[in-house]
Amino acid sequence: MNLNEWKYRTTKNNFIFLENWMKFSTELSSYIKKIDQPIKMYVSVPSNLLFSYFFVLGAIDYDFKHPTIDNLLKQYLKLQKGQRILYKKGEEWVAHSVIKVSKVPNSDTRAIVVKDRTNCINYIPETRWFNFVRIHDEEVTKVRNTRIVRNVQYITDNTKLRNLYSEKNLNFLMMLNTPQTYLYANKKEWKEHSSIIDVEIGGEKIKLDQLLYDGTNGTFKNLSFIEQKQQDSVLPDESTIIFVGSSRALRKMDDFKEKKCVFIVDQHDSDEKYEALQMKIEQEFLNGKGESFNKEILDYMCDKQIQIPKGVEVFAWLSKS
Repeated sequence: MNLNEWKYRTTKNNFIFLENWMKFSTELSSYIKKIDQPIKMYVSVPSNLLFSYFFVLGAIDYDFKHPTIDNLLKQYLKLQKGQRILYKKGEEWVAHSVIKVSKVPNSDTRAIVVKDRTNCINYIPETRWFNFVRIHDEEVTKVRNTRIVRNVQYITDNTKLRNLYSEKNLNFLMMLNTPQTYLYANKKEWKEHSSIIDVEIGGEKIKLDQLLYDGTNGTFKNLSFIEQKQQDSVLPDESTIIFVGSSRALRKMDDFKEKKCVFIVDQHDSDEKYEALQMKIEQEFLNGKGESFNKEILDYMCDKQIQIPKGVEVFAWLSKS
């Protein structure tokens, strides 16, 4: 993405090119998305809420631009008993609980095994997955009855999204229907103010909340808010977890050791929480024989001709144990 061409709406209601800190936040999220290891990143900023909006913007834009058939196949193969899928039959989408992923009897063809409306076992062969099977829910529950789902969301019908992203990518994401970006923040506050971020990308004016789908108002999801009880076992391997605030980072960072995590902390947080998080990160880095990624980030930003904003602190590392 060429952030030098992106614009944002000012308080004077006109669009101007992104400020350096906006470009930095947006590009930083792209950097972590490209890394295929569970690195951790600490970012200390004057306003973590505002910074997080542009970080999420960059992450979601990256997700829209880089879905792959391999990721989709991986999620199909990882389906667990009790997860829900939507299976298209004629013009209807029917929700089924997964029994297991196996093979069609007397065949080498992989299949998703479900029960149909008559409670009979049904095998959905791999040849039908990419066009007829949508992952409906990453939550694992007990096996439930089938039901027809009305008003299934087609993001390919969204004119703004079609102007920004390819139809092929939008189709992949619709079938995947599993967020790659997760947010642990004050959900009410974060959503309430997300509409203030209004950008222009490639000539298309769009609000941040028009790019975000958390399943509240439809069947498609590309962003999920972490719940207090949520564990990382149900999240995709490629997930990026974004923590907003020292308290939330301290509360749940240990639950996601195998995932990419970003801790965006406010320099106005209480000294006690701020210092406790810094100490915990220092201990994790030392005890885990951590490898610093700071130089890689500096080189990456230099290559993008983006400066680290004044007053912003970044520390990225990978624990080796």
